[in-house]
Amino acid sequence: MEIKDTLVIAKEFGDTAGARDYEDGDFSGREFYDKFLKDRFVKARDGGYKLLIDLDGFWGWPSSFVSGSFGFLSMKYGSDLVLKHIDFKSDKNPLKITKAIYEIENPTAK
Repeated sequence: MEIKDTLVIAKEFGDTAGARDYEDGDFSGREFYDKFLKDRFVKARDGGYKLLIDLDGFWGWPSSFVSGSFGFLSMKYGSDLVLKHIDFKSDKNPLKITKAIYEIENPTAK
């Protein structure tokens, strides 16, 4: 499946990861999900293409942020569908990709 959209988190959302929910502070995983991830994912799903998530330049990657964004997406749409329409890129820290994919496959409920 072709990549037709790229979401560069550090440029579009901010360069710092917060915690899981809005009440936990700025730059939360849920804020990222609501304002950036959900709509771009739905467009990729409906358009039959992949969304590339670029993780470079984004500092921190707490499990609560990953759970509040990618885990929540997985709980809403299912891990198979999410992984069918999302790819990750991280030249600087490939472990971030591993962490995100693990959370998608095994989403953590709050």
